[in-house]
This record gives sequence, structure tokens and C-alpha cells, in this order.
Amino acid sequence: MEVCGFLFPGQGAQKPGMGRDFYDKYDIAKAVFERADEVLDDISVRKLCFEADEEVLMKTENTQPALYTVSYAIYRVLENNGLEAEYYAGHSLGEYSAIAAAGYISFEDGLKLVRKRGLLMRDCDPEKRGGMAAIIGLDESTISEVCSEVGDVVPANYNSPNQVVISGNKEKVKKVAEILKSRGAKRAVVLNVSGAFHSPFMMSAAEELKRSVEAIEWKKGKGKLVSNSTAEVTDNPDIIKDNLIKQLYSPVLWNKTMKILVEECGCLNYVECGPGKVLKGLFRSYSREVTVNTIESVSDIQSIFDT
Repeated sequence: MEVCGFLFPGQGAQKPGMGRDFYDKYDIAKAVFERADEVLDDISVRKLCFEADEEVLMKTENTQPALYTVSYAIYRVLENNGLEAEYYAGHSLGEYSAIAAAGYISFEDGLKLVRKRGLLMRDCDPEKRGGMAAIIGLDESTISEVCSEVGDVVPANYNSPNQVVISGNKEKVKKVAEILKSRGAKRAVVLNVSGAFHSPFMMSAAEELKRSVEAIEWKKGKGKLVSNSTAEVTDNPDIIKDNLIKQLYSPVLWNKTMKILVEECGCLNYVECGPGKVLKGLFRSYSREVTVNTIESVSDIQSIFDT
């Protein structure tokens, strides 16, 4: 099988038990999980992935190291079977998996970063004033206009031509959602999240994360990355590093990322490394010409390699 891009999902894709079948079947995946538990001394990634219930797993400080590890383990199995690609992209948290998979940072450093990121995102809004909502079926300009009118709310994820997530003050997010429904949105769903991610609420967390991002070793990667905060293709570690810091308080430009990959890079065949089929769904809404194979179980990987 030939692919031109690896995709990595973000928070919301996680599910209890994820990665267990890879751990049981593939030594290379088992080694990733074991290494994760060696690197982090305050949690067990294996227990989070294999034993934790949905409530525990959905906490951002747990989701991030767990999903990062599962996605990377799946990628390593694919790579070990000879699968290669020129482009790498991840949605929000998934960008860390993409950067590690492409070789810009080590798995270990990436794991420490996402654990730190999760704790910072949890703690930067102790009064839980932040919230998010998904707006379905309304144009971006109207959404941006209403966010500006109400204030303290911004577009956070441009997920597809039909879906934008807004983020900011929890009560004002609800107000914006109601206004947008009256303006013609098909749906406006307040999300069950613990903060106002990808908004100015995350500025203090970004300042702290910056020190950790700059302290690790960055290397030349083996593929090109499409950064969340710019939707630009780059293989420059310094640019990737800077964009990773901005990503925490900037919107995820996933719609533009898909456009760049499909229309400018000519990339039509992808593998999504991780659970949920979220990115497969977003690409389907963007273009029917694109093929995305989501690998979330051993049976998925066997269908590609017949191993």
C-alpha cells in the first residue's frame, strides 16, 4: 500500500482500552508502551489506555499522554512494516504525535511535553471559566462576526467547511451558540471540555510550555509537517517549534491544512494513526477524492499488510 500522508488525531478520539491489541500482538508497540511508563513516573500510560474508564481517560492531563502514546505505537508498527510517507499532520494534540513520528523530536521528549501540556491546560483555568462549542452548518465569517460582537469568544478549530469550534468564556460561548442558531446554524453544541482550548485563555500555559519546548533536542525530520497554527508546509525544526508554542492559544486551521495537503501537495491517500475516525470524517466532508485508512485496531493493520 502506498500513502503520501500520516494523520494523527487529537483529544476527543480517545476511548477506553485503546491500543491494547497492538500491545499484545506487536513487540514494537509493546516497547513503546513500556518506554512510556519508564519515562513518566507519576502515571502509568498502560493503565490509562487499557484499564481507565471514560471519565478518567477524558481528563486532559490523562488524555494527552495516553493518545500520544497509542498513536505513536501504531505509527511504529506501520513504519516497521515498511510504510512511508512524505507528509505528516496532526490535529491539535495530534501535532505532537506527527512531530515525533516524523523524527523532529524523540518519542520520550514528546511524551514529556504532552504530559506537561495536559497539566498546564488543566491548571491554567482553575475557576473553570472557559468552555467550547461546535457550530455546524454556518459560514466562518458569520461565526467570527458574532464572536467579536459578544467578546471573550474566538474561533478555535476550523475543522471543515461545515464545522467550526468556538472557545472562550463559558457563559459567553453559550450566548454565541444561541445567537448562531438564530442566524441559521444547523447545530450548536456546547462541548464537555475542561477549558477554553486554543484561545487566549491558554496564554499563561503557553508561556510555561515554551520553556519545555525550547529545552528539548530538535532534529531534522524525515518528512514535511503541516503546522496547525499556520497551515503551511515546512521541514524547518525552528519554525515547527515556534508554531507548536503558538498552537496552544491559536486556532487549529484544519480546513486549510486539508486544502494544502490535497490541492497544493497533491496528497490523496492517507493513514490515520489512532482511534476515532475523526480525521477520516473531516477529510470526507472536504473531498470525496481523498482516501483515509484509519488504523485503530490490529484488524485494520492486517487488512493493509496481511500480517
